[in-house]
Amino acid sequence: MRIYICADGEGISGIVSSEEMHYKGREWEHFRKLMTMDVNVAIAGAFEAGATEVVVNDAHWNSLNLIYEELDPRADIIRGSTKELSMVHQIDQADGLFFIGLHAKVGHSHGVGNESYFGPEMYELRMNGKPIGELELFGAIAGYYDVPVLMVSGDDCLAAEAQESIGDIETAVVKYSINRFAARCLSLERAHKEIKEKAFRAVKRFKEINPFKVEGPVEFEVEWTGTAECKKASLVPGTYVKSPRIIAYKGETVLEAWKGIYPAMLLGASAFDKYYG
Repeated sequence: MRIYICADGEGISGIVSSEEMHYKGREWEHFRKLMTMDVNVAIAGAFEAGATEVVVNDAHWNSLNLIYEELDPRADIIRGSTKELSMVHQIDQADGLFFIGLHAKVGHSHGVGNESYFGPEMYELRMNGKPIGELELFGAIAGYYDVPVLMVSGDDCLAAEAQESIGDIETAVVKYSINRFAARCLSLERAHKEIKEKAFRAVKRFKEINPFKVEGPVEFEVEWTGTAECKKASLVPGTYVKSPRIIAYKGETVLEAWKGIYPAMLLGASAFDKYYG
């Protein structure tokens, strides 16, 4: 059984500050160690439960976070940015998906580091009119390839969203949100025990968890915090403007819709102004 781990950052054990989460932050080097440890215990749990292969996608910010030489040697790692399927690139080669260190979607809870793909550039991301986060977005792309989301690790807000949107999957809660940049965190030992146990159970439950399927046609909408981003994103062929801040793209499948909205997201984000937003 082939397990794919999408490794994000905001939901990593003990992490609460942008100084830790961002590669320009003062605490990023310490964050890298904590992120690598969380991923390693998930890898261990998967192999102990019978996984035959584990591939880890370093999917946070610049995708150069995990400490390569400290990663469990049994796993492969996908490093670097500009991957066509972003956080789930090569998911078609897997049987089950783990999200390790993920976060809640932007603005719908007080989840630690809550955002939806971008930080200050984006107000909201929607799929067929419903607000979504990275969990639903990339869970749906995995579902297109019949790959189920088996587990998530992060805070209690993410766990609640996963149960509501994806269903009865394994949720490893390593911290309890106080606000976007504060949380009551489990000790590292207990957090690692939680992740490893849930990873083990997720593999064992593989046959009873269904893929997260979103039938087409699928429309993605991005509501930007400013108008300049929307204007620039509209240069991508096939996009259409729904308001001065909302760009959209529709495809017959979730994959087709992603291939249209993703370049619009990247192009639009490049118009963000650090002073005016």
